[in-house]
Amino acid sequence: MSSRNIAVQKAVYDGLVREKRSGESFTTVLRRLLDQRRGVDELAGAWGPSGAKADRAHLRRLREE
Repeated sequence: MSSRNIAVQKAVYDGLVREKRSGESFTTVLRRLLDQRRGVDELAGAWGPSGAKADRAHLRRLREE
């Protein structure tokens, strides 16, 4: 399997280290995180009965943190 070196900011690297599970390679971490990407529709209603518009606003605030 071929490989490539990439440069990332220290904050990104630190985030990957935090996400990394015991025995997991960085490649596996990145694959797992990329596979988790889904649309906002999947999260609709996740924070209660406030509705999709409020859920999108809540998700936007979470992403800004």
